[in-house]
Amino acid sequence: MMHCTPLGDHSLLIDFSESKNPLKEIHGLSKLLFTNKPAWAAEIVPGLSTLIIQLNYTDQAPKRVREQAIKDLEKIGTQLKKQRNIKVVKNQIHQIQVCYHPDLALDLKQIAQACGLSIEESIKLHKKNIYTADILGFMPGFAYFSGLNPKLNLPRLTSPRPSVPKGSVAIAELQTAIYPRPTPGGWNLIGRSPNVLFNVHKEPPGLFMPGDEMHIQEISLDQFNQLDATNHAAEMILPLSTPKKNQASIEIKQSGTFTTIQDQPRSGLSHWGVGPGGASDLDALELANALVGNALHTAALEITATGPSLLFSEDTCVAWVGATCSGIVNGKRIPGNRPVWIAKGSTLQFSPLNPGLRSVLAIGGGMHLPTILGSKGSHISADIGPKRLKKGDILFLENPQAALQSPYLRDLCQVNALPCFPKWQVRSPCLPAQKVTPIYCLPGPHLSFLSIKDREIFWSTIWKVSNQSNRMGIRLESDFQIKKVLPNIPSQAIAFGTVQFPPSQEPIVMLSEHQTTGGYPRLAEVIKADRAKLAQVKPGNHVQFEVIDLARADQLNLESTQLQESTIHSIELLLQSGIKRT
Repeated sequence: MMHCTPLGDHSLLIDFSESKNPLKEIHGLSKLLFTNKPAWAAEIVPGLSTLIIQLNYTDQAPKRVREQAIKDLEKIGTQLKKQRNIKVVKNQIHQIQVCYHPDLALDLKQIAQACGLSIEESIKLHKKNIYTADILGFMPGFAYFSGLNPKLNLPRLTSPRPSVPKGSVAIAELQTAIYPRPTPGGWNLIGRSPNVLFNVHKEPPGLFMPGDEMHIQEISLDQFNQLDATNHAAEMILPLSTPKKNQASIEIKQSGTFTTIQDQPRSGLSHWGVGPGGASDLDALELANALVGNALHTAALEITATGPSLLFSEDTCVAWVGATCSGIVNGKRIPGNRPVWIAKGSTLQFSPLNPGLRSVLAIGGGMHLPTILGSKGSHISADIGPKRLKKGDILFLENPQAALQSPYLRDLCQVNALPCFPKWQVRSPCLPAQKVTPIYCLPGPHLSFLSIKDREIFWSTIWKVSNQSNRMGIRLESDFQIKKVLPNIPSQAIAFGTVQFPPSQEPIVMLSEHQTTGGYPRLAEVIKADRAKLAQVKPGNHVQFEVIDLARADQLNLESTQLQESTIHSIELLLQSGIKRT
């Protein structure tokens, strides 16, 4: 039995917690939806007791899309219940090789001792069971498998390892998992597999989907070494690009605090454990690209806190939008939020970003970059795409002459007087308020975990942005405390703007590089129109959540979209006109 309700302004939550076998029903429904994906489904992400579907609104009214999605899901649910006229999608079975040699099974001896078993018994119990991938999360390709023999039930390590080797097979509580790449981790390592679990150059990129089965075949150390050498996965972090002869470029003379290449989020990959990523301030990305005549989601540089120092090999048109900062060329300060022509051989530097935290620097004609999983951008936490930029990196440009196709930008470019720029500017999508930035949001599905009094205090609290914030999420601090720690929830899909409440009682607001699933209670969901605010508040800034209803959220989102579209349309009209000189 499933219950379907809106989740924030972005998704539908289908609750299977009352079902006798929730995972079986979740996997069955999700595979049907993947087989015949509805137009309204952008992301389909199974959880342990929920299925969350992020909605694709395109140009339709959100209310109409939600109503159609709920209607279709109810119809599918009824058919599933009857099990008629439905072709059951069989689970895939994967044969996975695992080596239990002590050189690779780093915790095998301790596992055996803690469970009161011999090493041979521990191996036998682990390899003979059939495992089911319940959900994916934590990192791309990381599946949480149920089916572990209860005799191997162990807690996670008291202190997580700083680095778990790629392919490590691990156990914790009643689950087993395989680490697709090196990462910190707190599970008990019982073996290692040479199999490739995630490869960005394959379609699909992941080996496991929720509901798939895993059978284990034990192999020797020699067999592991041979297979590991053969199955070496392509690196997920790739070099920037391979240059063409005499290609225009930008050299990174100084990298700034945190500068990455970003474009639009990757879509439709959350069920593989790949989060969307993309520019944290998408509105700023679109405006910056519009100002230089690019397609709106062309890859650009996302600058954080302090900007880089960039040396240009050719005359290039650029624009930066977002947090307030000036460009500096040959000691000359240049205001942002407008197109700027930079001369060949010039170095562009930036003043510290304030107010705001992030600015997007678009480059006329774009950069020459590889496309990985549908995007050219960096997903640092998932190790996908180009690395964080560093001193000495070279960015090769696709076509810096493209901006000259615009009559306005062509007239603006006075070769003997660069840098040059207009007096006018566009408004940044969002800048933090001087005192407290209001963040509009909808109640989360677990807000009822708080007492009525605590809910009132939660909404009235002024939160301070912690230093422990990054592209994955913003941690908030305050004096807000509840007497009883809230219970964790069965892991479920999370989104940009989800407000989680961990045991530390310091809320974490998800940003662009959030994990795909999480197990902390979610107290609120920030509306789409206010995501730019989340991208721009910096450590030390203050925010306050303001609760609204879904109808108001839809209205605010519509107004925000219309303002953005109107601004972009005005820019496009301007760029198609020449400059009238007197």
